[in-house]
Amino acid sequence: MKRYFPLIGVLCLLVALSACGMKSVKHGATIDEAKVKSSVVDGKTTKSDVVMEFGPPTKTMENEKMYFYEWSETSTSTIPLYGGTTSVTKSLIILFDDNGIVKSHKIAKTAEDSKKGFGEQKDK
Repeated sequence: MKRYFPLIGVLCLLVALSACGMKSVKHGATIDEAKVKSSVVDGKTTKSDVVMEFGPPTKTMENEKMYFYEWSETSTSTIPLYGGTTSVTKSLIILFDDNGIVKSHKIAKTAEDSKKGFGEQKDK
């Protein structure tokens, strides 16, 4: 009977690990900071240049003087006794002047974690 204990232990470990997983969901086109840096020049880049490079904006405001491009990724881990969710969002905000030339632009990043560890729970 003792010679079966290691086999039973391995089987239990395999069953426990089979419940583990990682899921990732992405929304929008990835915003590459290097691409933005080389493609968007304040006082030079036009609205049509921006659309050619990044496609149609996710959202516009102020009679299309502001373009917003957003990308987000949410990853969920389902490891027993430890897991959680991580969300990362990037936004590219471009402000145009009256002639359709980039006046200014900015990339904003946010990250949020909700982890569950041994004996603790954090929910946001």
